[in-house]
Amino acid sequence: MTRLWLVRLGKNGEFEATALQDNMLRIGFGLADDISHLKDREALIEKMAELFPNDKPNRHRNFAAQLNQFINVAETGDLVVTPFKTTGTVGIGRFAGPYTTGPGGEPLRPVQWLKTDLPRDSFKQDLLYSFGAFMTVCEISRNDALRRVQAVLETGRDPGDGALPSLTKSPVAKPVVNEETTEAADQPINLEQLARDQIERRIASVFTGHDFTRLVAAILSAQGYQTRVSPPGADSGVDIVAGNGLLGLDGPRVVAQVKSGGVTVDQPTLQGLIGSIQDTHADHGLIVSWGGFTSAVRRRTNELFFRVRLWGRDELVNNLLAVYDRLPEDIRAELPLRRTWTLVLDDDGEVDG
Repeated sequence: MTRLWLVRLGKNGEFEATALQDNMLRIGFGLADDISHLKDREALIEKMAELFPNDKPNRHRNFAAQLNQFINVAETGDLVVTPFKTTGTVGIGRFAGPYTTGPGGEPLRPVQWLKTDLPRDSFKQDLLYSFGAFMTVCEISRNDALRRVQAVLETGRDPGDGALPSLTKSPVAKPVVNEETTEAADQPINLEQLARDQIERRIASVFTGHDFTRLVAAILSAQGYQTRVSPPGADSGVDIVAGNGLLGLDGPRVVAQVKSGGVTVDQPTLQGLIGSIQDTHADHGLIVSWGGFTSAVRRRTNELFFRVRLWGRDELVNNLLAVYDRLPEDIRAELPLRRTWTLVLDDDGEVDG
């Protein structure tokens, strides 16, 4: 029976690039020993206590449970969901083989990537709760999660719980509750990511079309630029021009192209912006794309670092939050936010420090 697993690739996404390049899942845990002979959780707990004697017993149990799922419980053919920290998107893959070890002894699992650039809003909020669990490896079994993830693979959208009586003919495992598996829905969640998901959903629903350009211009104005927004309609590749000084004539002078909705910016669009920089005698270019960028465009980030900035939804929200208090009242009324204090949890779901 197919099962669905959440696998994170490093606390800060440090294993994501190599996982995409090598089709190999790396989870870290500081291991440098072959543990293929350890076939259950109890044996792994003893190994964690041996390797990390200064850690608390709870951490030994926690790490052992996750490693056991990764190397012993998850089977070839099971689906895996990976929220990418480096791109803000979600990847879906399939375990393509059994556990193996890397050159340094770290635990690895081969993966066949099926999708690597799904926007987080492809999934409804209850699945995003599970994706936000403070675990590196755990199972996602509740709320018809497997069928819904399969639906996202087929259609690009999550139909929600209970909406898929016969969409897929693949056999689906019933939720299994035992000490060998950890269910994502039972774990503490990343409240910061939850809040960002809610902010993104609000932006996507309220600031569509030309209103999205208006939001970007408001952010640039709050950053100190004088801006001019092109009227709705054909814009010849220029949606916003921005400059410093009282008249906006001082540098740095920026020309911006803004794409709302699901538009993915490709190489021709990028080249068009570079041409607009020259045509308008601007110093820099900015492309804002809610739907993100193709991998070919993202690969040029360093090459164009001193000429062009790329804002996907993650960069947009970061810049918005940094100047939120200086945004116009009408923008803040349409996107009402309030600061909230919460405890910082580590990767075990415990209080950090």
